[in-house]
Amino acid sequence: APAGAGAAEDADHDEDTFRILVATDTHVGYGEKDKVRGKDSMTSFEEILHIAKARKADFVLHGGDLFHDNKPSRGCLYQTMDLLRRKLLGPGDVGFQVVSDPSMFARGMVNYEDTNVNVELPMFMIHGNHDDPGGESNLSAANLLEVASLVNYFGRSEDLEDIVVKPVLMRKGRTQIALYGLGNIRDERLNRAFQARKVRFETPANPEQWFNIMILHQNRNKGNKGGAPNKACIHEQMLPSFLDLVIWGHEHDCEVGPRESLSGEFYVIQPGSSVATSLSQGESLLKQVALIDVKHGVFRCTPVPLYTVRPLVMKDVSLAESGLMRTDTQAIWNALTSDVEALIAEGDQECRRRQQELAARGDHGLKAPTLPLVRLRVEHAGFETISSQSFGQQFVDRVANPDDLLLFHRRGGSGGTGGSRTIMVADNLEIEEGPSMGEDGAQIQDIIYKYIEGEQGLSILPEPDLNDAVQSFVHRSEPCAIEKFVREAVEATNMSVMRESRAVGEEEIRVQIQDRAESLRRQRLAGGAAAAGDSLRPAGAAAAAAGAAGAGAGFAAFPSVLEPTTKREPAAEDLFGGDAVGGLNSGLGRGSSGALPRMGGSALDLDPTPLGGHATPVAAPPPEPPAG
Repeated sequence: APAGAGAAEDADHDEDTFRILVATDTHVGYGEKDKVRGKDSMTSFEEILHIAKARKADFVLHGGDLFHDNKPSRGCLYQTMDLLRRKLLGPGDVGFQVVSDPSMFARGMVNYEDTNVNVELPMFMIHGNHDDPGGESNLSAANLLEVASLVNYFGRSEDLEDIVVKPVLMRKGRTQIALYGLGNIRDERLNRAFQARKVRFETPANPEQWFNIMILHQNRNKGNKGGAPNKACIHEQMLPSFLDLVIWGHEHDCEVGPRESLSGEFYVIQPGSSVATSLSQGESLLKQVALIDVKHGVFRCTPVPLYTVRPLVMKDVSLAESGLMRTDTQAIWNALTSDVEALIAEGDQECRRRQQELAARGDHGLKAPTLPLVRLRVEHAGFETISSQSFGQQFVDRVANPDDLLLFHRRGGSGGTGGSRTIMVADNLEIEEGPSMGEDGAQIQDIIYKYIEGEQGLSILPEPDLNDAVQSFVHRSEPCAIEKFVREAVEATNMSVMRESRAVGEEEIRVQIQDRAESLRRQRLAGGAAAAGDSLRPAGAAAAAAGAAGAGAGFAAFPSVLEPTTKREPAAEDLFGGDAVGGLNSGLGRGSSGALPRMGGSALDLDPTPLGGHATPVAAPPPEPPAG
C-alpha cells in the first residue's frame, strides 16, 4: 500500500463503514514436516490476522481451505487455535450487529454473543475442498473451531439435491450487508445443480437496501486458457444478478483488484492463496489480502501485500536453443547451474526487500523468509537429463527447495494456478487432481482408468459413485471410503436382484446387474449430460434467450429481484474518493438524507420471492394488498 494510505483509510472508517479483511486458501499446515518451509503457512496466517487488527477491521472473512489437510495434525490444530485466541479474543467491542436468524450457525449464535468469551475481532469462514466435512460424523476442522467460539462457520449445504444459500445479514449504522456463503461442493456436482436449477438464494425482504456479497470456493471458469472442462467449474453467469460483489476462493492466482463480471452485473475479487502449494507461475505472483470498505452501497478494495510469504522465482529455458551438445551432460549441468545462480540472486534480493517492508510497516514481531523458492523449467526434447536431486545438493542452505529445483519437460506447460483441477478421462468418470500434481508424476485418473476401460469395465459399481469414494479416500484421508462404497453397492445390487429378478440363469442375472449399474450411472449423469449438450453463449445473449424461453437450455436464469437503476446513491466518489467502486445493480431509495428505514427486532425475515422460481418459502410479513 502507498505510504500514508492506512491513515487515510482509517479516517474514512466511521460508524457507517464496514471494514472487512478478506483472505482465502491459507493452507495452514502445508509442508509442516519440512525443516525449512514447515512454518511458512502459519507465519503468513499470523500476518493476515495482524493486518486485520492493525487496520481495525470489523471482521475477517475467510474463503475456504483454512487448513491444508482435511484432518490437520494435533500440532497444527493446536497452533492455529492458539493463534486465533491471541488475535481474535480481547477486551474490545464489536461495532456491528448480525440481524439474521442465528439458527444458521451451529451453536445458535455468532461467537461474539457468547457470554463465556470476549471476541473483539469476529471471523466468518466457509470450508474449501481441503477442509470440507467428511467421515462418519460429517464434521470438519471448522466445526472444531466453531464449537470453541473462535470462528463463525457458515455456507454449509446439507442437501446437495436442494442447495439453499442463506445470507448472514449485518448492520452497522446505516450500512447493511447481506453475506452469502457457499462452501466447496465438488465442481461437477455443483455445476449440474446450477444447470438443474437446484441452487436457490434466499433474499431479504428489501434486497435493494442491502449490499450483497457472495463468497464461494470453486474452480473458476478460465475458458480455453485454463483448460478445465466447462462442467468442472463454475461460470460467473451462473451466479444471480442481484449480487454486488463476489469473492472467489480456491484459485491461487492473486487478482485482488475488482473486475467486472462477464455479465456486467457484479464485481469479482480473487484474493488467491497466502502460501505457494505448487511451484507454478500463478503462485509466483505477490501474495496479497483484500481490505474492503463498504459504506452506503459502495465499496473500496485496498490490496495489502503479505511480506512474510516466501518469494518464488521461476524461469523457462530450452536446451534446444542453448547450442549445447545433446549428450554433453557436464555442459548441460554447468549451463543450468548458471541459470539457477541468477535466480537465487533475484530471490535473495526479493527476500531483503520484504524484510525492509516489514520493518517499515512496523511489524516487528513478524519475520520475512531468508531463503527463496526457485524453479527452473527445462524443455529437454532430444537431450540427456540429469538427476534433479543430485543437482540440487549444491544449493542446500541457499534455496528452500533444493530437491525440486529443476523440472524437465518435453513441451511447454501451463503456468496455471495453484488450485486443483479436474481432468476428463471418460464420458462418465472424472477424478479431481491435487494442486501439486501435473508434470511431476503419474496422474491418479490415468491409473484408475487403466483398470476400468475395455474388457475390465465395471459392471456393478457405477463410475460416478466410485469417483466420490476415491475423492474421499485420496483428498479427505478416509481409509474406509472405497471399502464402504463397494460393500454398500454390492449389498444394494444383491437386494435388487433378489427382489426384482425373474431371471433363471446365471447369464440373465449378470445382464440384469449390468443393466442396473448402467441405469444408476445414467441417473447420476443425466443433469451433467443435459448441460453438456448446450454450448456457452455470450452473457447477454444467454440472458435474453433464458428470459424469452424460460427455464430451458443453457444456464439457469436468475431474474434480478431488483429494479434496474443506476449506481447507488450517494456516489462512490463522495464516500471514499476516486478509488471507490459503486454497485452495478439497483440503488438505495432516493431521498434527501439517504438514510435506510429502521427495522425493529433482532432478526429480519427473508423474502420468499423466488429467484428464477427457486427460493425457499420462509417466514415473512404478510403481503401488502395490491395498489388501488
